[in-house]
Amino acid sequence: MEFKYDAFISYRHIQPDAFVAGSLHKILEAYKPPKSIFKGKNPEEIKRTKIKKVFRDEEELPLTSNLSDTIGYALENSEYLIAICSPRFGESLWCRKEVDTFIKLHGKEKVLTVLVEGEPSDSFPEELLYREVEITKPDGTTEIVKEPMEPLAANARGNSDKERVKLLKNESLRLMAPMFGVNFDDLKQRHREQKLRRTI
Repeated sequence: MEFKYDAFISYRHIQPDAFVAGSLHKILEAYKPPKSIFKGKNPEEIKRTKIKKVFRDEEELPLTSNLSDTIGYALENSEYLIAICSPRFGESLWCRKEVDTFIKLHGKEKVLTVLVEGEPSDSFPEELLYREVEITKPDGTTEIVKEPMEPLAANARGNSDKERVKLLKNESLRLMAPMFGVNFDDLKQRHREQKLRRTI
């Protein structure tokens, strides 16, 4: 399936969440991955060579019971959802609805998170803290149980906006690795080498 957006950023329109969302948006769209990361890969293995378009709604949504047409369309046409998480995220009906809608459309494995404040247990949407697995009981019957899990998360818990941006510049590679279909450690290493070459 062809997607219009590489990612959809879901966040609260309050600080520092909104600041992190805006900063991450710029970092993702400006990032040029090291060419060496794609060497030796077949063309069909390469998911993308650049993050071209990220959806971030800059307007506070009106308090109606339905997601707006624009948001619904963007969620359906985004390959990944990036949730900017803090204890405030779960308090928002809209943020929970965006996550829920995206999971129904594309699955939990396409949801990435950025932790801005708090701990995962009080900042991540509940749906992202477990996976449903089918177990077979001794009598042969099956049952769906919830198994704890933690989504892939980037850490942006700084004490100031300056600190958060500094953290994001490195931590955003965690989010980009699955988007490029490459290993995080490999991307981090090659990114470091690229940076060093530029400095030299």
